[in-house]
Amino acid sequence: ESVTSAIGREQAFAYIADWSRQAEWDPNTISSKQIGDGAPAVGSRYALEVKFGNRSAPMDYRITELDAPSRLVLIGEGKGIWTEDILTFTEDGDGTRVDYEAEIKLSGLLGLVQPLLGRQFDAIGQGVVVGLQRELDAIAAQPADPTS
Repeated sequence: ESVTSAIGREQAFAYIADWSRQAEWDPNTISSKQIGDGAPAVGSRYALEVKFGNRSAPMDYRITELDAPSRLVLIGEGKGIWTEDILTFTEDGDGTRVDYEAEIKLSGLLGLVQPLLGRQFDAIGQGVVVGLQRELDAIAAQPADPTS
């Protein structure tokens, strides 16, 4: 999935790399918060509460690769689920293109039904794209800070 916005690449990267803001743009995330302090970096950890159908479950995410402002990789783990989220940021005219790839692996009983969940995973991806587009466009529309 990809999103293109008028926002600058550095600003888009800084916003998305702060995974504590993930609930702002992912409609499947109820809450997200950083575990510990500091700017996003390799090893930074985040606690998320995510929706699975009519249930919610905790997931722990950690940044495994951060090459600002070009690439961000996170691993997410929860009971019966493992994800790898790969985001790449490229200049696109006066804006930025964000490519988002998520690999999801289910285990246990969930793993048995994973082949049947393709449409549901597609819907999750579409919700993320819509949310990212909305938030990045809103940031891009804000007036520039004259002091910077």
